[in-house]
Amino acid sequence: MESTNLSSQDIIFSLDIGTRSVIGTVGILKDKKFRVVAERCIEHEERAMVDGQIHDVALVANVVNTIKSELEKDLSMKIKDVAIAAAGRFLRTIVVKEEIEVDYTREIDRNIIRSLELTTVKSAEKKINESVKGRLYCVGYSVKNYYLNGYVISNLLSHKGNNVSAEVIATFLPRSVIDSLYSVMEKVGLNVVNLTLEPIAAMEAAVPQNLRLLNLALIDIGAGTSDIALSNRDSISAYGMVPEAGDEITEVIAQNYLVDFNTAESIKRQCDKHKNITYTDVLGIENEISSEDVVKLITPTVKKITDKIGSKIIELNGGKPPNAIFLVGGGAHTPKLKEFLAKGLNIPLKRIAMKGREAVVDCVCTDNSLGSTGVTVLGIALICIKRLGHGFIDIMLNGKVVSLFDSHRHTVMDAMLHAGINPGVLIAKNGDNIRFTLNGIKRVAFGTLASSAEITVNGFSKSIDEEVKEGDNIEIKYALNGEAASPKIKDYIKKIYSISFFINDIIENLEPIAYINKNKVSLESNINEGDNVVIIFPETLRDYEKYFSLHNQDSEKFLYYLNGKELDKNYIINEGDRIYRVLKNQEEKEQITGNIGENSIEDKVHKITKENKENFQQINKIKEDNKKEITVTVNGKNIVLKEKKEYIFVDIFNYVEFDLSRTKGKLYLHLNGNNAGYYDKLSQGDIIELGWE
Repeated sequence: MESTNLSSQDIIFSLDIGTRSVIGTVGILKDKKFRVVAERCIEHEERAMVDGQIHDVALVANVVNTIKSELEKDLSMKIKDVAIAAAGRFLRTIVVKEEIEVDYTREIDRNIIRSLELTTVKSAEKKINESVKGRLYCVGYSVKNYYLNGYVISNLLSHKGNNVSAEVIATFLPRSVIDSLYSVMEKVGLNVVNLTLEPIAAMEAAVPQNLRLLNLALIDIGAGTSDIALSNRDSISAYGMVPEAGDEITEVIAQNYLVDFNTAESIKRQCDKHKNITYTDVLGIENEISSEDVVKLITPTVKKITDKIGSKIIELNGGKPPNAIFLVGGGAHTPKLKEFLAKGLNIPLKRIAMKGREAVVDCVCTDNSLGSTGVTVLGIALICIKRLGHGFIDIMLNGKVVSLFDSHRHTVMDAMLHAGINPGVLIAKNGDNIRFTLNGIKRVAFGTLASSAEITVNGFSKSIDEEVKEGDNIEIKYALNGEAASPKIKDYIKKIYSISFFINDIIENLEPIAYINKNKVSLESNINEGDNVVIIFPETLRDYEKYFSLHNQDSEKFLYYLNGKELDKNYIINEGDRIYRVLKNQEEKEQITGNIGENSIEDKVHKITKENKENFQQINKIKEDNKKEITVTVNGKNIVLKEKKEYIFVDIFNYVEFDLSRTKGKLYLHLNGNNAGYYDKLSQGDIIELGWE
C-alpha cells in the first residue's frame, strides 16, 4: 500500500467478484494513470458462486464486507462507492434478420433505417427471451447486412423500394445478474457508481486503445467461465463466453482422487509448482501423486475447453482466427492450454501470450503477485475512470421511467427499445388509393397522407439518434397511417344541382342520378376499387320521363304544355316551370292556346271526362299534401321553407343571398354542428351555418 493522505472523494474502489475469489482494489488517478494504494483478495469458503452466477447473496456479501472493512482499516476512511462488473457468463448473442414494408413512392430516410434496426433488435429480444427464464436486456448490437427488395445493399439511405431488411447481431444480459450484484452491494453499504462487463474490463486493461487496430483476442479464463473479447479496426468488435473454465478441471480431479472441491483446487494449483503432490481423500487416507499424472488426467478436459474456446473465437471473428491472443485470469496457467489453443486455431504458439498486471500500461502497481488473476479488477477501475457514471441511467419516456444499462452512449432509439415500444410506431404509410372509372374516364381517389413521428427531448425537437442522459425527458408522438380513400358519389358532383318545377301543380325535383356497375345507387354510396361509376345530370323532359316519372311506360302517349304551348321532349326544364301533362288520345281533347294558368287547366280537366275530374281532385289533394313548411335557422336567422314535401340542404340557396359564383376561400357547410353535404335532408328546427373560410 502506498502511504498517502487521501479523502473518500479521491479514491476509486473496484471489485472483481469471481467464482473462486473476490478481489478489491483501491487506487487514485495520478499522472493520467491508475495507481493502486490498497488491495485485498479473499477466496470463497464455500461455493457461493457457480459459473459466475451469485447463488448465495449473503455468503458473497460477507466476503465483500470483509474486504471492504480491511481496506477501510488500511486507509483509515470509509468507503462508500464501488465499481463492479457483471460476468460474461450471462452474455447472450443472437443473429436475426427482419423485413418491413415501406412506401415505394418515398425515399428511405434515417428514421426508417433506425426503425428497421429497432424492429430487428426487438425480434431478437423476443426470440432470445423465449429460450431463457427472466428478461434479457440488449447491451449492444451491430448490423451485418442491409437488404433492399431482397438484395444485399451497403446503405439504404435515399433508396426506394417495396421492402427493406436488416441482419443484426444483438447481445443481451439478464437483469437478474445485475440485481444480484446490486443486492450484495446494498447489503454491505456500497453505492455502485459504475457497472461494466468483465470481458470489457479485461480488454480495457490488457489491450489498450492503440493496439485495437489489430485483430486481437483476449480470453479471461476464470473458475466458472471463459470470457472472450475481440478487437479490430480501432474498436472492440465482439464479446462472447464459453460456460466452462477452471472449475470443470477441478471437478475432474475431485472425482478421480475422491477429494472435496477445495482439496481438488489445491491439487490443481500445485501441478506447476511441485513434482509430487500429497493429499488426503474423503476416506481419510493420505495419498501421493505426481504432477505428471494429474496433467495426464486433466488433459482431455483441457482440450475440450480449449476446443470450445477456439470455436467461439472463430465464430465471433467472422470465421477466421485472430492475429494474436492474450490470456488473463487464474485459469490461464492451466497446463497445455496454450498449446491446445494454438493447434486448434492454427496460429503460432508464440502468438499466444499471458498478460500479467505488469503489462497493464495505464496502471501502476507495487505488488503484482496476483499476476493474470488481478488484471480484470484493474480494467474495472480504468473503465470507471473513463465513465464515472452510474450502472443505469434513468430517463423519462412518454411519462414513464426507463432504466438504461450504462455501458455505452445511449440514444432515443435505445430508450424506445428498452421501454418495449414497437418500432413500427415510427413508420407510417399513406392511405390506400382507390382506382375506378367515372363516366368512362379513369379516376383515382387518393388516401390521406401519413403523419410523421415527432420526437422531443426536454421540449426540443430531436431525431431518433439524439443522445440521452440521466434525467432527460423524451416525448414521442407516434406516426399515424393515412386513412384509406373512401370516395362517395356526391364527392364528384362539383356544382350545386337541383331543379324544382311543377307537373300538374305537383312539385318535382331534377337531381343527379348515379349508377355503380349498372346498379342505381344513392348519392351517399361509397365507391370501391375497380367500380364503374356513371353520374347523370338530367335536365330535359325526356330525362324526367326516363329517370323520374314514366320509366318503362310509353312516353309518346303524353303531351306537355308550358304557358299554353306544347313542349318538345328535349325542352330543358328551368327552375319554377309549371308544366302540364295530358294524354294524347283524350276523346274530348282540345287544342290549348294562350296562357294556361292553374284555374284554366282545372276547367279543361272538368270538361274532359268524369274520370279526369276525379283525377283533378286527386291532383289537388296531392298538391295540398305536398305543400309542407318547415322553419330552419341559417347563420342565426330563421328561414321558412315552402312549396315542397321534403327539403335538402341545397334548397337553402333559394332562400338566402349567397353568391357561389365568386370563390372567397373554402366553402363550409354545417348542419346541427356537423359537416354537411348538398343533399343532406333538412328537418324542422335544423341549425345551418355556411360561409367561406
